[in-house]
Amino acid sequence: MNVTDIMVSDVRTCSPETNLESAAMMMWNNDCGSLPIIDNGGNPIGIVTDRDIAMASALNHKALWDITTSEVMGDRPLFTCNPNDDIKSALKLMQTHKVRRLPVTDNAGHLEGMLSIDDVVACAKQGTAADLPFEDAMSTLKAVCKHH
Repeated sequence: MNVTDIMVSDVRTCSPETNLESAAMMMWNNDCGSLPIIDNGGNPIGIVTDRDIAMASALNHKALWDITTSEVMGDRPLFTCNPNDDIKSALKLMQTHKVRRLPVTDNAGHLEGMLSIDDVVACAKQGTAADLPFEDAMSTLKAVCKHH
């Protein structure tokens, strides 16, 4: 099974200049917990999560419309995968770096979709013959849920 088999292709995005109020409303209106931050070329450069927005609000004592996604993004490394990657290699990447979401990019670095731990768990099946065994999904979920 490849990443393309379970990734979400219709992804909402924002720019580094998007304010957190707008980002939060995009998440609310599209029932998602994160947005990839993309540059002018359509390449992901970061991710903003609903937790990032909550923490930015609490820690900065500023209105959400006065904080941009670039301020929240910081210098955290961004890990990505390719649509043709085997799902097990994407899970390994999530486990190693303790991330819940991976932007999916083509060979030129353009955003093609998103893979989240939620997508992985929803597709996992019991049994050793499954394309995405439940045990693989659970070990990834446990790895990314550990405090770090």
